[in-house]
Amino acid sequence: MTPSNFNLIRWYEDFAYLLRPGNQPERLVSEADNIPENTCLALPADSVRTLPLSVAPEELKHLQKALPFMLEEALLEDVAKLHFASAPLDNDLQAVAVVRRQTMDQWMSTLPEALKEMPWVSEALCLPWSAGYCTLVFEADHVLVRWGEASGTRIERSLLPVLLDSLPLAHVSIVAYGGDEAAIKASIPEPLHSGLQMRQGGLSEALLLANTEKPGPDLRQGDFAPRLPFARWWRLWQSVLIALAVAVVLKTGVSVVDYVSLKKEDLRLREAIQQSYRRVNPKGAVVDVEKQLNRQLAELGAAGAQSAFTPVLIELLSAMTEVGEIELTSVNYTGGKEMRVNFSAPSFQAVERVRMALEARAFSAELENSNARKEGVVARLRVEAR
Repeated sequence: MTPSNFNLIRWYEDFAYLLRPGNQPERLVSEADNIPENTCLALPADSVRTLPLSVAPEELKHLQKALPFMLEEALLEDVAKLHFASAPLDNDLQAVAVVRRQTMDQWMSTLPEALKEMPWVSEALCLPWSAGYCTLVFEADHVLVRWGEASGTRIERSLLPVLLDSLPLAHVSIVAYGGDEAAIKASIPEPLHSGLQMRQGGLSEALLLANTEKPGPDLRQGDFAPRLPFARWWRLWQSVLIALAVAVVLKTGVSVVDYVSLKKEDLRLREAIQQSYRRVNPKGAVVDVEKQLNRQLAELGAAGAQSAFTPVLIELLSAMTEVGEIELTSVNYTGGKEMRVNFSAPSFQAVERVRMALEARAFSAELENSNARKEGVVARLRVEAR
């Protein structure tokens, strides 16, 4: 057997049998059995009629729809109840297969899913054939016959002589597979014995000499074309998809809980921010707390090129405390970098010590005015942060 030989699966009485070329049939117990890739499902040839048909090139585009009308006169049954399939041969010839739709529906409903996914062919076209030869495979009650590239059938043994007499086989060699040579010769008309070649074995032995290409046409065409195997995919990925769905649901639930919790926390923070803002500014509407507070602080000199009032005042009081006996009269601050301070001191020396103390604290202090009084000196300093 060469690696390119195709294998067959035959379906009998709800059981599938695998035929490897040259080997005994193997019964497939379940769909999990290892089925070779290069395998076809061989359907009974007495249910599938095959024939060659000459088709013009311009008719190929609509061949599937045109076949019932092209063969209507050659068929006894209503074409509406028949299913047609085709496959190209040499030149303008097409191999055509005809089967009842009811039969196709029955196969579709009873066959296992694994067998629905491989090509469906007539068992007669699986036999070896070449020009000038006719192949017969004798089985228990029937005979498989192939006499043309797209012609073959399955027939009862008693009807075989009638079939052979009706075929143009006068100059054709007959290759017969079977175990009882006498019974085979008795089933073949006497005029054809001169070209008879006997072979031991059955269909699996005949497959050794069959064409290495898969036989056609594939019956799964038109309304019976293969569908995506959703059921098989579901069985393979069912556990994964369920686990993924559970993970998505759990993740969504956790996210919802986090969202609700964060939303509540955000509301609490906003309330706390507004309460803090109201302690600073109890009046007015609250729109954007952060922007409003930054703007108000900027107006008070807490940002940009302005200086904060409170730190400057603290340094000023600290400097006066160091000198001692200084009485602060007024502070004039307009929100800029500088302020003007009026105070009284016991002497001009004390005023100068205040100015130097501020200079030591990284302030620029300039004496703008000073006047002597009975009780001391009244002075005004212009203080500016460096």
